[in-house]
Amino acid sequence: MRFELGCVPYVNARPLVEAFETGPLAERAHVTYKLPSSLPAAIDSGEVHAALTSSFDALRTPGRCIAGGACIGTRGAAESVRLFSKKPIAEIRSLALDASSLTSNHLAQIILAERYGAKPQVLHAPPVQEEMLAKADACVLIGDIGMIAPGEGLHVLDLGAEWLALTGLPFVWAAWTGDEGLSPDLAALLLEAREWGEANLETVIDKSEERVSWPEGAVRSYLSSTMSYELSPEHLEGMRLFQRKLSAHGFIPDQPFPRMQAPPTYAR
Repeated sequence: MRFELGCVPYVNARPLVEAFETGPLAERAHVTYKLPSSLPAAIDSGEVHAALTSSFDALRTPGRCIAGGACIGTRGAAESVRLFSKKPIAEIRSLALDASSLTSNHLAQIILAERYGAKPQVLHAPPVQEEMLAKADACVLIGDIGMIAPGEGLHVLDLGAEWLALTGLPFVWAAWTGDEGLSPDLAALLLEAREWGEANLETVIDKSEERVSWPEGAVRSYLSSTMSYELSPEHLEGMRLFQRKLSAHGFIPDQPFPRMQAPPTYAR
């Protein structure tokens, strides 16, 4: 069977999907690229069997299933998920949220409330920093745009670093998510793709450098040091805590953690 997959169009996903593009698993799955905010609908419609989508979607949507073993995560600074403010962080009163994002928008509001006592009014906007900051005190930018957005003259928060400071835990930005279409065979294939990406990271880095115009060495550092791709028990602990905080802040109802699909060593 050839699986249909959805994925974010960002460099941080490349180690999890390069095997399906130029690697040995190209005949096993087809990958469609969409913004994080568009991927949940692809799951709901049956367009894809699974999507590497926002952890927020998995935590808010009843019936979601997460494939064990692989994720886009960080333990500390994420570099590509940042908040930019014209004012000192505690004085932010309005916040422009990246319309393409789900997880980062809610994480930013949790960080502002719990670390800085700020509860700004929010608005959604296309991810154009200058335009966002013309409408609000601060903005959130993610992915490749968040990585290269300038911070000169602004107060800047790295949301990955802020989460670690708040909780002491890693953060899961995205995970392979589906519903009944996420079978054990697919979960095993997604784990195989992650393992191939990690074993062939030099190839992944080379291909990724062809796709973006980042400063020399930035892609290598980002994929080899900043990002983590194993959905470990500690990552799951961080994800469970994020779900509890989302509920406590009124972003989602209190509900069970999503069901985990094979491999069983990660289904905790």
